[in-house]
Amino acid sequence: MDMNRSMARLLGRVDTKNITPDEVPPAFLRVVEGGWEVTPGGAHVLSVLKSAPPGPFSDVVHEEYTVNGRGMTDHDLPASGEDRERRLLRRCVAYAGSALLRADALGSALEISAYISLSYGGPDDDHLTANVTFCGAHPGVLPYVADLEAFATESLLRLRRTGEPPWSVRPL
Repeated sequence: MDMNRSMARLLGRVDTKNITPDEVPPAFLRVVEGGWEVTPGGAHVLSVLKSAPPGPFSDVVHEEYTVNGRGMTDHDLPASGEDRERRLLRRCVAYAGSALLRADALGSALEISAYISLSYGGPDDDHLTANVTFCGAHPGVLPYVADLEAFATESLLRLRRTGEPPWSVRPL
């Protein structure tokens, strides 16, 4: 797990212990249940999110983050405040963790990471939103994010599937 300083501060305020798949919104749970596949171009994508016709993509990582990236459902959350922040981050981690665990069924040696981004937007830059995407570490291809600290206007977290369930996220 890697994060930028902004995410470390956020994780210092949000309890991420005991996150379970029950926190994944139903539409995102259906995405996870649909499983993963590898495209002809070598991209590891969530099957339900794959669109047709695909591309064009500049490389395999571009295909992965384009197909796999989604804004997190937030219409049922408070418009602002700590409860929105907490619940939005927890559901992103629950979704990312569920999808990463499901990626094991591919039997791929490729390390797949989930990228969770929380940032403020809207007309007054006061509305917290979140996005989750998934990308692999492909040899010879630039990573989706090389330097998490370069993203100063958002909180960014990378979860990796490396043998330990990613449910409990701890700040640095």
